[in-house]
Amino acid sequence: MTKLFQNKKIIALSIAGLLLVGTAMVADKSKALSLTSVSVTLSNPRLSFRGALGTGNSVGSSIVIINTTTGNYPSTSSAQLVQGDVLRIGETISLGSYTVASTSSLSTLSITSALAAGDADTADDVISSQSATQTVRFTTANAIPSGRIRILVPALSNDAASSDGIPDGGYFDLGASAPTVTCPSNATATYDFVTGVATASAQTIDNVDYHVFECAYSGTGAVGTAFDASSNNAIVINSLINPAPKTNHTTGVADAHNIIVQHLDSNLVVQDSTTVGIGIIEAVKVTASVPAQITFKILGVAKGSSACGVTTNVMTTAANVPFGDLPIDVFTNAAQTLTVSTNASNGYSVTTVANDQLGRDGGTCTGDPTASGNASCIPDSKGDASIMEYNAYDKWDASATKGFAYSLHDSNNSISNGSAEAFNYNENAGNCSGASFCAKQFADAENSETAQAIFGSSTVADNENLLVCYRVIPSSVTAAGNYENNITYTATATF
Repeated sequence: MTKLFQNKKIIALSIAGLLLVGTAMVADKSKALSLTSVSVTLSNPRLSFRGALGTGNSVGSSIVIINTTTGNYPSTSSAQLVQGDVLRIGETISLGSYTVASTSSLSTLSITSALAAGDADTADDVISSQSATQTVRFTTANAIPSGRIRILVPALSNDAASSDGIPDGGYFDLGASAPTVTCPSNATATYDFVTGVATASAQTIDNVDYHVFECAYSGTGAVGTAFDASSNNAIVINSLINPAPKTNHTTGVADAHNIIVQHLDSNLVVQDSTTVGIGIIEAVKVTASVPAQITFKILGVAKGSSACGVTTNVMTTAANVPFGDLPIDVFTNAAQTLTVSTNASNGYSVTTVANDQLGRDGGTCTGDPTASGNASCIPDSKGDASIMEYNAYDKWDASATKGFAYSLHDSNNSISNGSAEAFNYNENAGNCSGASFCAKQFADAENSETAQAIFGSSTVADNENLLVCYRVIPSSVTAAGNYENNITYTATATF
């Protein structure tokens, strides 16, 4: 089992796509002149993760416990990891591959699959590599014929371990396969670069080892040539593995690393050199929870509004449909708007049921429709063809047909999976063929009728709405008085 030698406590954070730019520090003039406008940009400044399993892990579990004891491993906090990170867990020679699902505490995380046999032993490696593209920009200080640009990146002193594809605490790992070095291709005639070369841990300066990346060229060179990705191409190093945390790393404070950019002559003598300081740091992990939710609203509709092909006669509110005084020779029409929003991936359904038909002073109206000639009820309409029921629509254009019923109108086609109302006021089918107002009875709970779906969607919804249109006309035998019932709408989401 691989033992790790850097200690650290980290909280990892995660916003992708951050760029970190190192800026040049003052060069040692006793050794060389300075290249100017030197910078190193990392496409991904996140720290790599190199930790180990703690005690209590078991084969078949998707919960991973890591060792949080500082001093043994570079990475000792699961908060450095984020959802979607690829983890390798197990013995160095046989690491299993996993994906982070979430991090729940500093010592635990969940993965999308269960730990396999051999990957759950205490002190097994836990590794997540973060690679970056390093873009090196600079301007030459001297005209140096047939020279080369050398970039030195801090490396572990153990040559084999510095290029094994396993992140190193405090150092860049070259990777099991050497990164590609893309040298400038559109430089002036004074620079003709050949293919770049990467060499692991090949240079030592002041007891620090460095990976070496070189771009050699023929030509005379020139003073003040800018390799800035604009005037001429910059030098790009692909897929170098970012360091794991340094010893005594402080969360929120970048681990500083020095990268050296040198200009050598044909005898490989350094003529110009600049050291660039860059920082590797946790990304910022932004977290939020979106609960499963549905909002359902009933809205009033103004008098004189167009709904279901007619003009409403009264103004409604969210809780009332006040028909007022009803004439017995013409229809009275009203409407309400029902609105639904939900993040349920399988959509929603809105159903409706009435407690009873319209009874005088809320009295009971037995059956549906109630017995003909009952002066104390405004019964549900039977429709012009006398086939209207709570589960069957019928044309209702004739004022000679008395009663109470409703219709539906998706007036602005807001429902995402099409016109999903159960039927439409201008339904052109069956007994509603050619109808101006196609209607249904409300399901009557007093008569043991079940709630009926009136509209819905098969996917998420954002402010989807539908007009429910009410129509009533009493018969001449209906007794004078106040009539009422209660209609219930229920919106149910399927997550």
